[in-house]
Amino acid sequence: MRLTTDTAFIRFVGCNVDEIDFKRLDDWAKRIAEWKEQGLAEVYFFVHQNIEKESAKLAKYFIERLNEKAGLSLESPTLLNQPAPAMKP
Repeated sequence: MRLTTDTAFIRFVGCNVDEIDFKRLDDWAKRIAEWKEQGLAEVYFFVHQNIEKESAKLAKYFIERLNEKAGLSLESPTLLNQPAPAMKP
């Protein structure tokens, strides 16, 4: 794959197996970080899978990895089944 424009739209379809989906999301975070260095300005990353209740978990995981790999500070969603993060001062 290569970057051909400064905007990317990616449709990620999970397989409902965390270790596989997380590995694939790690790969995407790394690739997007590399594309950012090559001039990527915008990315639209759509996450879903056949059991949609798990899509939010994948989105949260991806945002955290993307922040780490690309040096971003995107806000990660709070999942209903997890405690809310501490308020920032």
